[in-house]
Amino acid sequence: MKRLKEKYEKYWYAGLTGFIVIAAALIIHMLFNNLSGIGNILSAINSALYPIYIGIIIAYLLSPLVNKMDRYVFIPLMKKIMKKEERGKGIARGLSVFVVLLAALFVIFGLVSLVVPELIESISSLVSNLPGYYANIQRWGNDVFRSNPEVAKYFLDFSGGIYQNLSSWLQDNILPSITALTDSIVDAANVLVNIFIGLIISIYLMAGKENFCAQAKKLLYAIFPIRRVNGMLSVLQETHTVFAKFINGKIIDSLAVGVLTFIIMSIAGIPYTVLISVIIGVTNVIPFFGQYIGIVPSAILVFIADPIKGVIFLILIIVLMQFDGNVLGPKIMGDSIGLKSFWILFSILFFGSLFGILGMLCAVPVFAIIYRMVKRWCAKRLAAKNIPTETECYRGGGKVPQMGGDEED
Repeated sequence: MKRLKEKYEKYWYAGLTGFIVIAAALIIHMLFNNLSGIGNILSAINSALYPIYIGIIIAYLLSPLVNKMDRYVFIPLMKKIMKKEERGKGIARGLSVFVVLLAALFVIFGLVSLVVPELIESISSLVSNLPGYYANIQRWGNDVFRSNPEVAKYFLDFSGGIYQNLSSWLQDNILPSITALTDSIVDAANVLVNIFIGLIISIYLMAGKENFCAQAKKLLYAIFPIRRVNGMLSVLQETHTVFAKFINGKIIDSLAVGVLTFIIMSIAGIPYTVLISVIIGVTNVIPFFGQYIGIVPSAILVFIADPIKGVIFLILIIVLMQFDGNVLGPKIMGDSIGLKSFWILFSILFFGSLFGILGMLCAVPVFAIIYRMVKRWCAKRLAAKNIPTETECYRGGGKVPQMGGDEED
């Protein structure tokens, strides 16, 4: 009887395995045949989560300011006013969130009200004056290269191509966008609603961030082993430190570069100062390539308006970028990344090719975390094998002696 039971049990397991394999194959086949439908569902879910994304980004960027307001302003104030410490902390957090969010909105609306009209006026003026600027360039080219007609012809053909492309781009893309932005607020209603909902979500996140973090840690400890969770939390803490330092430092550095560009260009009398300052400041957020992305179109713009000032602009902006790269940037950001120039270039190219502008913005801090994790793992493995962890020990063609060593490179 026992043998008969074991015999049928073997067939039962075989049949169950076959059923699972067939069901899995059918599910995979169904998924591949309905990829477009699944993509639409995922796209709809992603669209529905836009306000959440906006709220998380706002809360993440403003949380350091909220912490400082808590620590240095409202918590000391509440200790003097209220007897119950916990209630005082809650009120202090609410006041900190309110003041920081109000100040951020005031700064953003102030910058928009100052910059956007100037940008629209600069672009409109550029479009209307572009034919005259091109005529000036033609005359300048003929005067400079009068003794060499072949070079003059090449220069005029090259500048003519730039003129045609720039004129088409401004007429077909930029002006319609400005018209749509200024004349149709209804089209932006969905974006405004998402931003408004995101602001509300950010208030809840900033007000109860400690509680949300505690709940997330509680869930992790409930699901995974304690040792694994401790390692995950260590990685998350390091990721937060790198991202916070990099993002906040890059924003402050880009604002400083934009302001310095505006001041220097105003003193030098460079045309389209506001437009160029915004371009240089915004593109400076992108590491490594951002400076070149901003300088090239700005230089072409100034050169079209006035070739002599175009040369002056290039000299001034190169000096400014050298100052930012060697003095201002390191002072603001410090050694928050710890990557060599090659790895910065590699990370921007790799993540930029996969995820576009967003990938270029996040490439450096993400790769810095990956680099640190690989470096730490490598050092741990080498130490376990009782061989040195310092990179210097591996230079040359000789064998590395087995020896104790737990210092990282």
